[in-house]
Amino acid sequence: MAVSVSAVNYSQLSNEDLYARVNAPDNYQPEPPAPVVSFKPLYYLMVPGEVYPSDVPMGSVYHELELALEPRRYFNVIYQMRAGHTPPRIDYILRVHYGGRKWQIPTVRPDRIAWGNDGMVSERYMSQLASNSLFDPRVGLTADEALRMRSLFAMPMGGSAGIANGQGTAPLTPAELNSTETSLGAQPARDFCLIVVEAFKFEDVKTMDRKAPCTWATFIAVPDLTSDKFSSVLRGMLTAASPYFGTTTTGLQVYDVPLGKVILGNPVEVAPPAKDAGNALPSDPSVHFRP
Repeated sequence: MAVSVSAVNYSQLSNEDLYARVNAPDNYQPEPPAPVVSFKPLYYLMVPGEVYPSDVPMGSVYHELELALEPRRYFNVIYQMRAGHTPPRIDYILRVHYGGRKWQIPTVRPDRIAWGNDGMVSERYMSQLASNSLFDPRVGLTADEALRMRSLFAMPMGGSAGIANGQGTAPLTPAELNSTETSLGAQPARDFCLIVVEAFKFEDVKTMDRKAPCTWATFIAVPDLTSDKFSSVLRGMLTAASPYFGTTTTGLQVYDVPLGKVILGNPVEVAPPAKDAGNALPSDPSVHFRP
């Protein structure tokens, strides 16, 4: 399967750099970067964003994501408290969109995400094709919108440069039609399995509420798979994305990853060693699970 990863650290980029990095050419089978590991443990709360149909329950999605974040020394506050530890702080809130849905270009948002602007598409984008001058091409068109667009492009257009019967330009050829649709971002959406992680500083959300800025975001996607296949690609998606959490990619990073299978069930927390008992946190407070 082909897994694509798009990642942005908004806190480190100007608007111009952000747009250029998100829209750069795709990279196929690139060497992943050396993961940037925090010097100190970072603690987070995880909350749902947009949740689409899938064959994996929310708890299992969160569990797989938690395991992918642990090598970067990101740890879920809830599990630390259940294990009897008291984290000294909450560093981040991670908002997670996931599931199977129609989409077109699997990149992160090239605008400034805020806590109150919480969709996969900016609030400034309208959802209907009519009067939609700010259409987000990442989403793609519905089947009805694509049909209407093709019909519009295929109509003879009036004008002094006309070549058909001296009354207007001829309809576009199939090749011209495809080229025009691509240049306008008017391609029909297709099935994707996707995960989008958005990180917000906890203190920013407390003090700024809806205006709190997103610090970093990562968009992970597998095309042409429906929601009932999500369990077969979830672990491979997160394995491919793990080195990119908190970083910025240049274009899509596309990998061929073998299919796997997430075995659904209830995670069982293993008691910490005796030396870690009490409220003192170990240096690497990872959460261990057994099937």
